Amino acid sequence: MMTTTQVNFSSNKELEVIEYPAKVVNVEKMVETLGGLTSISHALGNEQKRLELRFHPKNPYNKSAGGDCVQGAGLLISVKVRRSKRNLLQPTEYRVCILGHCKRAFSFNSLCDFQYLPLYKQPNATVSALTFNLSKLIPQSVTDTSYFSQTDLPMISLPHIFARVDTINSTIFRGDQQDDGQHEILGVIQKTSYDSRDIVPFSMTDSFPERPDLQIVKRMRIKYVSDEQLQKVKSLFEECPIWTRIALLHESGVSHEKLKCIVPSLSYYFSTGPWRTLYVRYGYDPRKDFKSRYYQTFDYRLRFRSGMSEFVANRKDQLKKLNETPYEFNELVQDINHPYFEENKLPRSRQCILRYCDIHMPKIQEMIEKIPSPRTGAICNEKTGWLPAGFDMQVRQIMSNSIKELLRNHYRKGHIHAEFDAVDNAVCYQCRCCYI
Repeated sequence: MMTTTQVNFSSNKELEVIEYPAKVVNVEKMVETLGGLTSISHALGNEQKRLELRFHPKNPYNKSAGGDCVQGAGLLISVKVRRSKRNLLQPTEYRVCILGHCKRAFSFNSLCDFQYLPLYKQPNATVSALTFNLSKLIPQSVTDTSYFSQTDLPMISLPHIFARVDTINSTIFRGDQQDDGQHEILGVIQKTSYDSRDIVPFSMTDSFPERPDLQIVKRMRIKYVSDEQLQKVKSLFEECPIWTRIALLHESGVSHEKLKCIVPSLSYYFSTGPWRTLYVRYGYDPRKDFKSRYYQTFDYRLRFRSGMSEFVANRKDQLKKLNETPYEFNELVQDINHPYFEENKLPRSRQCILRYCDIHMPKIQEMIEKIPSPRTGAICNEKTGWLPAGFDMQVRQIMSNSIKELLRNHYRKGHIHAEFDAVDNAVCYQCRCCYI
């Protein structure tokens, strides 16, 4: 059976679409739930205004559902089907008429189940029935003085705010997993602080940047970076291909604002991997150089219960108090801007990002030197780099023992031991050297 279709494109009317989240039986009540024609006109005239929907328009104790404006194209089509009743063999005729088009639609995708009915029970009523009377709860007008003279007001306590947000959060938080941590890739530990630089995630297959962007060179001219300052930082990268930010500030003597413009023109930044948070010279690939093990990232953190909280504070607190009263035991703690770890000093902060070459301890440097050279064709590990598994734990234990011994000597020199308690197996009460 053949069919014929006729399409009419005569209408160019622009329409607005409201996806009403209910079955519409009465159009007037539907418009009333949307706030009336006035509220609908305000929402249609402002692209940033939400369309409010209240299923109980006369009840103020409910949260309205918000309709968000969604951009999209659509057509309103009327299709009429004509069939001949006398001649059933006659082909069916379809008449399609385009009534209008739309460019946006209001969709209600937020939560709308925050509804409260101010129902209360009469105190002297014989039947336990609930009463809904807004005239006793809300004044009818500004001049309604009879509202304030009522003595039998119902006790109704409704929330001041129904919900902070009305959108659905589908985030699934990962639980704490008990594992050895040997198969996880190191990730980003802080937000990047330098603008306009190459931020590279560590990969075993992808290539690393060879040269900087041309916009970075133009940025240095705007910031008035001198040739002498650029040469100081450039010479540091020629001596050593990988640096930390605090080490560059200490060795070059260039200010922080100038270094923000110079570093992106000479190096790229690793956001993950064994060399994360470090700046690597353009053209240098640490995956191919066994000497790059000296420059791998070592993240050392002090425990709060290790007895050093009174010596070493947070880095932010130290910077705030830098021009104020000095610390009580400042002879033990390294300077806040010192980039290296000294054997006879406490760390500069509770968390230190170091390179292994920044740890000035002969025992640790000897351990790194004795690591056997890899065979021909061997590649570094995605997590541990050129160092063996568990090497960082050994270094961390050596540093912790050195700090404990330093604190023992400090307490023994500065305090006199009191008498020991025989029951507690000789525990000193005036100093903490016995607890360390």
